Order: sequence, then structure tokens, then C-alpha cells
Amino acid sequence: KINIKEMEVEKQLDYEDIVVKLYKVPVKHRCNRNIVGENQQGEVVWQIDDVLPNQDSPFVNINPYSNEKIKASNWIGVDYYVYISDGRIELLPNQRPW
Repeated sequence: KINIKEMEVEKQLDYEDIVVKLYKVPVKHRCNRNIVGENQQGEVVWQIDDVLPNQDSPFVNINPYSNEKIKASNWIGVDYYVYISDGRIELLPNQRPW
């Protein structure tokens, strides 16, 4: 198992109270929970849930969506909204998570 803080930051989105970070999962490691929300002091406030625990499907991209949530895409092409304040996940409509 690898500690999230030992991974390289792939992308970062800065908001007023929370910094959302997407971590790059190293080769030969499995981590589907590679998005975190940190406070301005760098402390992890939340870490995303594992939406597909039976599959190796890390998140590969995050993009701004609104002041309340971001859009996150995982390796198998499923998109989710992630709420900035608490990391809660919502599947985008009209998709089929494999």
C-alpha cells in the first residue's frame, strides 16, 4: 500500500478554503482514491471514496465545474461530480459505471 502523500501531484484546483489535488498513481500500485481535498495548511480534509473497489480504476483528470463541485474522470471513462466541501461523489447522469 502507498500513502497518498507519497505520490506526485498530477493536477491541482485551488478554491477559497480547499485545494483539490489529483495524485498520479505509480506503476504497479493500485489506488482508486487518488483525489483529496486539503485545507490551506496542507492537511487532508477528505479523500474520495473508492467508487469501483473491484477494479483498478484511478481517477485520471479533474476539471472545475462550479463553485460547489468539480468534474472528475476515472481510467475507464466514467465521469463524476465531486463536491469541493466534503468530497461527496455523484455520478454524472446518463452513464453506466462498469
